[in-house]
Amino acid sequence: MILGATSVIGLYKVLLIPAQDYSRHPHITRHHHIFENFDDRFRITILNVRLRTGPERRETKHEIIEVGVPTQSVLLSYILGYISFHLQFARLVKANNYDCIVLSNIISPLIPMLARGRAIMFDYKDVYSLSASQPFKTPFRQLMYWLARFFEQILFGYQMTVVVPSPSMQRLVRDRFKIKSVLISNGVNTELFHPISVSTRVKVRAELGVRHDEFCLCYLGSIENWLELETVVQALVRLKSVRLVMIGGPPRSGAYLNTILNLCDREGVRERVTLTGFKDQPEAAKILAACDAAIIPFHVNSELCAVALPDKIFEYLATGIPVISTRLPDVEKLLGNFVYFYNTTDELNNILRHLCSSTSRKCSRSHQVNDMGKYDWKAISTTYQGLLSKVARSDEQPSGQN
Repeated sequence: MILGATSVIGLYKVLLIPAQDYSRHPHITRHHHIFENFDDRFRITILNVRLRTGPERRETKHEIIEVGVPTQSVLLSYILGYISFHLQFARLVKANNYDCIVLSNIISPLIPMLARGRAIMFDYKDVYSLSASQPFKTPFRQLMYWLARFFEQILFGYQMTVVVPSPSMQRLVRDRFKIKSVLISNGVNTELFHPISVSTRVKVRAELGVRHDEFCLCYLGSIENWLELETVVQALVRLKSVRLVMIGGPPRSGAYLNTILNLCDREGVRERVTLTGFKDQPEAAKILAACDAAIIPFHVNSELCAVALPDKIFEYLATGIPVISTRLPDVEKLLGNFVYFYNTTDELNNILRHLCSSTSRKCSRSHQVNDMGKYDWKAISTTYQGLLSKVARSDEQPSGQN
């Protein structure tokens, strides 16, 4: 089928506008995982707003066009890149017969109008009105929240296919914007995240300076104020054999991390907290798999966390170690058979005591690991490509699922 005047048989031309700096974000992003696994039917151009200074952290097989001026402030970077982004977008759309535009950024509500009738798929990977305003303090936080909500409201008023990563996000989009969406979850690279041998485990723990009798509790990801690490610190106070290993760090401000480290100093547990900083995925996966358990200490009273189904849950489970989490609705609904949940410090302490003293598990290690195969990023990318090809070859946007 010929898809357009400049299209080649079996080839889809796609313009991707990612939510984060595609090449420099400290973590490999959802879109990097998905689009780097695309097959040769797709020709991808990435219009990337540079939000970070420094060299590229990872390569891409796709064409990437960068706009903007990176600064230490995400907001300032967006402001400085605003005009150049629109000019570059308009130029690309005019010069290329794209079969679809994948939008995952609310930098501008003008995108659908400038798309010249191209099919649009909006990957609403986050509640942007919440995540965009989270780094700021009141009252500027409220200003950013309502500005982002205004942009979201305009964007969702256009005809386009909407993709979300969790069931709770589907409900939010349906209730707030009165539209359907398609669920394509986050996932895990099972080639990297998997159980490791005893000898590798011993070597990694030795490199971290872990004593043989310590129980290692791991957190993997950004350290920001939407976490609730205070409860974890209190667990360290009560359980002297537990060490907290944090793989990652603050992507911008280190204020929350400093608050937690100061608390550790006051409580006398700082020597049992290991900070590795951001690591490449192969190394992060080994450190994670060498630990005894992993934790997702999200704020349960945060709307942003209430709709979360983070990729770290799949990475944790794929390594075969026990997983502990605050009660995130989607994690409990979809993966509750594998995860230990807590609400209070006492509940977390009881879980850790059990794991420290017993080999019994909620489920078998092999069952936990094998179940993650369906969440492998390659499988998710295949699903994504199938949806994108339908959107690209149809004038009528496919309906989502409630």
